[in-house]
Amino acid sequence: MYILAIDSATPVAGVALLRDESLIVETFANIGLTHSETLMPMVDRVLKDAGLPVGQLHAIAVTIGPGSFTGLRIGLAAAKGLALAADKPLIGISTLEALAHNLSYSSLLVGTILDARKGEVYGACFDASQAYPRRLGEEMACSPEDFCREVDHWLDETGRSGLVLLGDGFITYRQKFTDYWGDKLQLMPPHQQLPRAASLGSLARLKALQNDYSDRLLLKPAYIRLSEAQNRLGVGEL
Repeated sequence: MYILAIDSATPVAGVALLRDESLIVETFANIGLTHSETLMPMVDRVLKDAGLPVGQLHAIAVTIGPGSFTGLRIGLAAAKGLALAADKPLIGISTLEALAHNLSYSSLLVGTILDARKGEVYGACFDASQAYPRRLGEEMACSPEDFCREVDHWLDETGRSGLVLLGDGFITYRQKFTDYWGDKLQLMPPHQQLPRAASLGSLARLKALQNDYSDRLLLKPAYIRLSEAQNRLGVGEL
């Protein structure tokens, strides 16, 4: 079973190819170029390096949000285009869940947190004590302070003595979080901190084994928070 995973929900762009339980090729870029410049060349390079035609894929996976409104649209358009052209199943995965899958079999509470701009973050808490993460509570768009309170709630509920935060939201508000939790907060190395297409592909493989596919035509981004254009439309400015 070959799974092609495409992630462009954050400033990171990533593409990975998995064969059954093995990671065959992964490419990762966090260099500030737009996803419209980098994503499809990365897809082409991954498939070329693996010597695999699109027609031999079993399914295509993509992160559906939360994240950058533009990045989500670019990634979803690319994944949908490939899936429809090659007549392959499509699998949509939460960005926060894919990020949580960077860590497995951990006794720590895992918080995944993305910088949503305007003083807000996207975040969720996960139990990562098994091979695949289990979300605790809902995905949120909130202030960093409100996310701290959400994490404290799940620390109390689960009885965990420590936590780890993954994502660029942690990088943006690192000092705030380290001051708040002190030694309870464990710091992860760079290769686990940002979204990985390989983690997305691993979650997608599990869904494929369960025949849990998304509708190729109806799948849409999960923004959580309205875009600026939507906000302006709602108040009659557009």
